[in-house]
Amino acid sequence: MFSAGNISEKLRIAGIKCKDEVVVDLYAGIGYFTLPFLMHAKAAFVHACEWNRDSVEALEHNLAQNGVRHRCAIHFGDNRTVTPEGVAQRVNLGLIPSSEAGWESACKALDERTGGILHIHGNVTSASSGQRGVEETGRVRTEWTVWAESVRLRISDIFRLVRVTKWTVSIEHIERVKSYAPHIDHLVVDLLCSSIGNQ
Repeated sequence: MFSAGNISEKLRIAGIKCKDEVVVDLYAGIGYFTLPFLMHAKAAFVHACEWNRDSVEALEHNLAQNGVRHRCAIHFGDNRTVTPEGVAQRVNLGLIPSSEAGWESACKALDERTGGILHIHGNVTSASSGQRGVEETGRVRTEWTVWAESVRLRISDIFRLVRVTKWTVSIEHIERVKSYAPHIDHLVVDLLCSSIGNQ
């Protein structure tokens, strides 16, 4: 969370237009992504889910200091039990090496009427990590695409299990945040998820 390498993703989140959107931030910590969603991306409301008591205390403080406490509900506890359902147009899953434990909660959190975006973080083994990839070559590495597609397929499967209606899931964007270790990249895949009845 405190890695200087994460700043690119924090800035990317700050630049997303979220006006009138409800966001669920799983693994919210001290508000590393919660605050940019509220202050810069202008989300209408954020549900911040976190189970570390010290992080929740710091999150409370940070929200108050930045004057946005009234636009955030903190859900203390395990994401699998405290995440609100059917409320969000956007869900952030900012945990590495994998946020997979929260994927079902994220699918349930999306509003069926509007659908939305899942920002799913993960660590991916790459043949030659350390190069900027997308930014330098204009192409996405094969390993990144394979990972993103496997996440998309798994999310599609989860929707089939937890929703009555059919959902479509498509890859909107793949972002390399940083090199996590030799040959391991921290990535984010943005998945657009829509209920077929509401397209």
